[in-house]
Formats: sequence, C-alpha cells, structure tokens
Amino acid sequence: MGLQNKTITLFISLVFSICGSMAVAQQLVSEPAGGMDENELEASEIMLPASNSPIPSILDIPSVNKYYASWDTLCVRRYSEIAPTTGDPINLPLFNDYSTGFVMPVEGTFLSPFGSRGRRVHAGVDIKLDLGDPVRVAFDGVVRMARKYAGYGNCVVVRHYNGLETLYGHLSKIKVKVNQQVTAGDIIGLGGHTGHATCNHLHFETRFQGKAFNPKQLIDFNTYSLISDTFTVTRSTYGLSRDYVPSLASVNLVDDNSNVSEDKGTVNSKSKGKSSKSSKSKKYHTIKNGDTLSALSRKYGITVKQICSINGIKPSKKLQLGTKIRIK
Repeated sequence: MGLQNKTITLFISLVFSICGSMAVAQQLVSEPAGGMDENELEASEIMLPASNSPIPSILDIPSVNKYYASWDTLCVRRYSEIAPTTGDPINLPLFNDYSTGFVMPVEGTFLSPFGSRGRRVHAGVDIKLDLGDPVRVAFDGVVRMARKYAGYGNCVVVRHYNGLETLYGHLSKIKVKVNQQVTAGDIIGLGGHTGHATCNHLHFETRFQGKAFNPKQLIDFNTYSLISDTFTVTRSTYGLSRDYVPSLASVNLVDDNSNVSEDKGTVNSKSKGKSSKSSKSKKYHTIKNGDTLSALSRKYGITVKQICSINGIKPSKKLQLGTKIRIK
C-alpha cells in the first residue's frame, strides 16, 4: 500500500511538473515577462525629490539641454521636467554634430510589443538573444544610469545627443559606468534574464523627457534601421494601447485582437503588402573585416556621400563589425 501511495504521489508530481512546464513554455512564446509596469513606477518615483547630480558638461548642447533640467543616476523615470503631451510638435533631428549614427542594439527575434498587458503597461519591446550576447547602444550619448533596478534587473539608461533616451534591461552584465560617453554600436552590456524575466531577452525602451513611446515609431524591426532621420514628438506619440503607432491608430489599423501579430509586431494584410514592398526596395550590407565606405561605394556603385546621407552618418564614421548599413 505504501508503494502504491508513493507511485500515485510521483505521478501527481509529474503531471504538475509537465503542466507547469507547458504553462511556462506558452508564456515564453506568447508574452515573455519583462520590465516593470509603467504606471506603478511613475507613481512611486514622482514622489521622490529631484536628483542633485549635475548634468555632464558634454550634454550642454541645444539639442539636449532645452529639454532636460535634471540628471538622475538612480531612477529610470524620475525627472523634474513634464513631458510635452500637449502643445506644438517637437522635431528631433536624430543626427547632428554629436549624434552621428544608429546601431540596432540586438538583431534578434521580436518577442513582445510595447503597450498594455491587461491592467499593466509594457513600456518597451522584448527582443530574443542568447545569454552573454553583446548589447549595443543605439545612438551616441552619455550613460545616465547603470545599475540593478527592480524588475529590470541589470539595467542601463543612456541619454542621447539627439534628445532621446534609451533603456536596456535584463542584462547579465553591465559593461559601462554612469557619466561614461558612448558611441553608437558600443557594447554596454551582455544579454541575460535578470530581474522579472522568464527567458533570455533584451527589454528595450525609447523615451523622451522620461516618458515611454513605442520604439516602432522610430525603428523598422524588419531591417534594423531607422524609419526616418527626424522624430516628431506630439501629443499622440504617447498612446499606451498594445503596439500603438499613431499613423496606424489614426486609420484604425491597430487593435488588440486581429490586426497586429503579437509575435512579430506586423500589421494586418491590408497594410502588409505595402510594408513588404517598401522593405524590398531597400538594400543592406553587413559590415565585415576590411569594409570601408569607399569600398562599399565601389562595390555597389553608390557615392560615399549618398551612403552617408541615407544612413545619417559622417564620412569619418567608424564602421562596426556585424552591423548593417543601408546601401540602397
């Protein structure tokens, strides 16, 4: 009888183990946990006093200092500024004399979109990577925060010379320090699943004056390139519905049920053809050893000036191995 009870107990344990594994597997496929709830963090941090840390002198440039009056090295969202949710549009040139390039932080499978998760708000996007994969900074800038931070785990926040900020969460290791200058493509950490994460992935956020917006308004995740060399901030930039993009919301293409693929973040068939056609008209080259702008110019029959223009870079830009550069 004792042996029979043990057998039954083992069987029940096995069933629960299998069911638990299936539940976790389903969660990883449909919605990997990551980041922290936007509303909860905003409510908790807004009560804290403004940071007394001085803004680094390198950020004393018009494209940055007219939008920020504080430099907090401890919190993600704590600012003395009020985000511009009303008023005239703000045009942010993504490239200037200080911010000269863009590099996709991780070129991996798109796991989870920005926006509402039931009652919670997912303030960024999740991108698959392997443990220890390098995570690169998107634009030139200065590290504002580099520390373990609640649900984000090991987290880095960078303020860029174009006025934006980006956040990189769940890192297994941080490779930069606060107030360190970084160039687009520099490795700022290694991939992992620290904090509230159920698998190895990068939680990536884009922000302006502390307020998050869908990175898809800025980046084409199919080509790993910027959609435009200028980003316009308006009242409609900050919608929090699932996979919110103003241009799509305005024509009712985005909803939580049928028009958006949660795994790939693509719009429905009505706009898929147009997107596919647009992607096919562009051509990219992955940087390898020995590649230079002059060499690419000769190889693809395009001038160095044209390459620089369509990528928003300078002729002196150092090409990072493994990154993509648009040549058409």
